[in-house]
Amino acid sequence: MRFILLSISVMLLTFTGLQSCSKTTDGKWVIYKESTQLPFWAHESSNRKSKNTLETFLKSEGIIPLKIKIVGDRIATYQDCDCFTGLEYRVQVDKSQVGYMAYWGFELK
Repeated sequence: MRFILLSISVMLLTFTGLQSCSKTTDGKWVIYKESTQLPFWAHESSNRKSKNTLETFLKSEGIIPLKIKIVGDRIATYQDCDCFTGLEYRVQVDKSQVGYMAYWGFELK
């Protein structure tokens, strides 16, 4: 009898322990459209460097990026205008952090 109760207890603890480690985030995508006034995380020579710098910055601000994508190609534009360059930074964050992303100029997709 004790063995059965012990076995059931171990199985219940294992099951509930595994459930607590499940993914609890509800990811939302936000977008930052790059203009000729490049954001400080942008590297003109490398999208990989831009992505790494953006990720480091967000983490330093307490924002946990789930995914980061850079979409599009930077096109030549006049420096005098505040035109879009054609590059978009897309970041997936938990829905609770969308407000923080809006503070940094990101918009909900």
